[in-house]
Amino acid sequence: MFREDDPRAAAKFLIAEPLDPPASAKELLATLEQQELDNGPMSPLLAPTLQNLGAAYLAEGKDRQAIRAFSRGIHLARVNGGLYTPSQTTMLEQLIATHVRNGNYAAADDQQAYLYRLKRFGQQHADNEDLRAATLRYADWMRGVYLGDIDYQRFPRLVGINDLYDDAIEDIVNTQGETSPELLNYLQGKVALSYLVSVYPGEKETGFRASTTQMAGFDVASEAQLRFWRMRDHNFRYGLQSLKHKEKVISAMPNSSAEDRANAHLAIADWYQWHRRYAPAIRIYREAWAIMESEPGKGEWYAKTFGEPLELPEETVFNPGAVPVGTTKLAEVVIDFAVSRHGEAVDIDITTDATGEDAKSATNRAYRYLRSVRFRPKLQDGNVVVAENMHRTYKIRY
Repeated sequence: MFREDDPRAAAKFLIAEPLDPPASAKELLATLEQQELDNGPMSPLLAPTLQNLGAAYLAEGKDRQAIRAFSRGIHLARVNGGLYTPSQTTMLEQLIATHVRNGNYAAADDQQAYLYRLKRFGQQHADNEDLRAATLRYADWMRGVYLGDIDYQRFPRLVGINDLYDDAIEDIVNTQGETSPELLNYLQGKVALSYLVSVYPGEKETGFRASTTQMAGFDVASEAQLRFWRMRDHNFRYGLQSLKHKEKVISAMPNSSAEDRANAHLAIADWYQWHRRYAPAIRIYREAWAIMESEPGKGEWYAKTFGEPLELPEETVFNPGAVPVGTTKLAEVVIDFAVSRHGEAVDIDITTDATGEDAKSATNRAYRYLRSVRFRPKLQDGNVVVAENMHRTYKIRY
């Protein structure tokens, strides 16, 4: 369930924009055929032409032909320049974007993994801006694939995302120290991952079954499973560690503002609130309020942050816009309710008319969904209060 007016619902997968072809597909195809006659079918001269040809096919709405052109261009680039030649990067990005636009997320996922290996090959992570961006984009992609159940991998995806962030954090700490601003994006990624793990739905398989005469039915857990179980069992602590590390980095930055520090403290309170640890959450919300008390822009920040309850988490981690969720129905439901001091929806009244079985099912689901939502509570004068007369429109997918 999500609010239509929530900007978090508008984000999309980051994919490459189509290239501007230098000529029509017909002209480029003729050029390609002549190059093959002059230099042979495996010539390195063909790859740039195939890249332009793929772009021309895309411009003409011929996605299948574009995929074939990009795929052949990538193959030729690897044959002539090696498996991780940078010359294939643009074609890989175009191929991924084409697969995404056509809804073939499994094929895009395979190419995304290869693109990340290409970016990582021969680079030092902490010193390479292109690789840092590639790591963050690949982790975001992995999250979307996980949420969309595209390949039905669950814990392996989460372990893989964790490894991406941990490797980056370790590299940066070793080269730049524990308070390097370069850590912030990765620490934020770790926080988002902790939110994902906190609502993990469970494995579809518990491991492979090793059946022998002596030990029939013995379950053998993989290394990835063991690592994930450790992540899951200690998830609250890991999430809190990431949030406190992020707060430490922000506090150490010479240009950090009171608002920056208050927001970092606020995120810690949200984590406690998300886990229904209300007493420490309320205390830390008050501390965040106090950080801004002597600031000239406090009124605007108070209104934005505590003026009305906010659905948690304040993350795009569960963002429905970027994820191809496999649901069949979408309904819009208008709800009146209040939010308690503990950030729970109470006095819920579904005001949408429910006629027909589908509408009744949607309203019943909306009620259950709203009961499970955790809100950042409303504060007045630094104190948590009940928020009355809430009126919001939600969309639900089911």
